[in-house]
Amino acid sequence: MVYWRIIRKSYIRNLQYRIAHLINNVASAIFGFVYMAIWFGVLDGRAGSSPYDQQTMAQYITLTQCLLWVTTFHTPGLGIQNGVRTGAVSTDLMRPISYFLYVMSMEFGKVVYSFFYRFIPVGLILGSIAGFSFPLQLQTYLWFLLSLLFSVYLGLLLFYITGISSFWTTEIRWSHYILITLIFGLGGQMIPVELLPGLLGKLSLYLPFSGILYAPAMIFLERIDPDVIVMQAGWAMVLTLTALFLTAKARRKVEVQGG
Repeated sequence: MVYWRIIRKSYIRNLQYRIAHLINNVASAIFGFVYMAIWFGVLDGRAGSSPYDQQTMAQYITLTQCLLWVTTFHTPGLGIQNGVRTGAVSTDLMRPISYFLYVMSMEFGKVVYSFFYRFIPVGLILGSIAGFSFPLQLQTYLWFLLSLLFSVYLGLLLFYITGISSFWTTEIRWSHYILITLIFGLGGQMIPVELLPGLLGKLSLYLPFSGILYAPAMIFLERIDPDVIVMQAGWAMVLTLTALFLTAKARRKVEVQGG
């Protein structure tokens, strides 16, 4: 019940900015239109020589642009570094609840909000251009939902690990930028992972970044086997253990930076 209340409070807090965010969604859609235009130019006249046609790529871009709002556009470091810098983290660590679940719940409330006020509106705007195409098989929706949950969790874990590193470094801006670059570059945001050159394309399929954007998008488009969820689950387990290990170490490392 404690974590449910935290999620609910976080969701309600974000509701205060929904009008501004809905307007901001137009900018996100514009980026999607730009990516579509680029790919339309690349694929023009190449029917048969590419594994993707213009419509499929437009739908892929629509999905990844929507997924960004629930998997990638989180609070940098989940805000952990701010507590370390001000000293407020000492109070958070003294709470009679799991610090890991406390931080994750705070951000998950924002994810739920983003799904309704970011994911869906951006999808409607871009879908009006890309065309709405939905899977015919019911199990595809179930696999997509499961993959989506794992992709959200993987994104939160990576951001949490980045944030918890502030117990040793205080400043995480550089690691946050590196993480975003890896998700965009190796996660399939701008180009499907398998189209990356050589070994990089093959290796990226098994990295956690592809499980954040590429996997759920491709499952929805029915262009990849749902077995990819096993990879997502494996990385979720590894990263969860890593996050818990670092949290335990951080409790012994904590230094109050604020006055």
